[in-house]
Amino acid sequence: MQIVKLHATTSTNDELRARFRESETQHLTAIYSLSQSQGRGNRGSTWSSENGKNLTFSVLVTENISGITPFELNQIVSVAMVQWLKKDLNVQAKIKWPNDILSVQMKLAGILIENTYQKGKWTHSIVGIGLNVNQEEFEDLPRAVSLKNLTGQTFKLEVLLVQFLSHLDKALKNKNQTIEKYLKYLFKYRQQMSFKINGQDVVAMVYGVTENGELLLEKEGQITAYDLKQVRWNY
Repeated sequence: MQIVKLHATTSTNDELRARFRESETQHLTAIYSLSQSQGRGNRGSTWSSENGKNLTFSVLVTENISGITPFELNQIVSVAMVQWLKKDLNVQAKIKWPNDILSVQMKLAGILIENTYQKGKWTHSIVGIGLNVNQEEFEDLPRAVSLKNLTGQTFKLEVLLVQFLSHLDKALKNKNQTIEKYLKYLFKYRQQMSFKINGQDVVAMVYGVTENGELLLEKEGQITAYDLKQVRWNY
């Protein structure tokens, strides 16, 4: 694996994509930046981060994706993140469908995966991750938390990145076993939660996910699959 450090960029996903186009770039090449001006989150939102305090990075995945769906890659990345946090940092975390990592029910990290296809075949993905590390205050983000908030420690960003990449590499090489652990870490799995579904407030039980990434909710004995555009957490 190769790690590239940037002091500033618009988006690490865009930077990695440009490098991949221009030169041969190996599997699990990672780019991280101390500052990014146009970091993207889910649903087209932006990822805002205090300069130099957090780990905003992108990883190229070109191997171990045959036989899985893009959402199953999302599951692998999410499980790798949760297992790394627990094993190396002793931080408990959960996966909030579809793309957030929570600790103490607050947002610790966000994941954005962009997939590339050639002639209809999925060839590679760029995994973008924003992890709150040393930032202690989050204006206008009351549900955000950082590793420093949780542990009281200050972390070296590149050390964390190397640790995570090692866990991701192992998770990809054991992809089926990793995918099977997803529900174990799914936020509010088999619990009742309030959701906004097609504009209406609904209480339903988190039943699971489909292989294509839809959220399965059970209400009054009926299980229904919802995509990202249909459902939001009331949380």
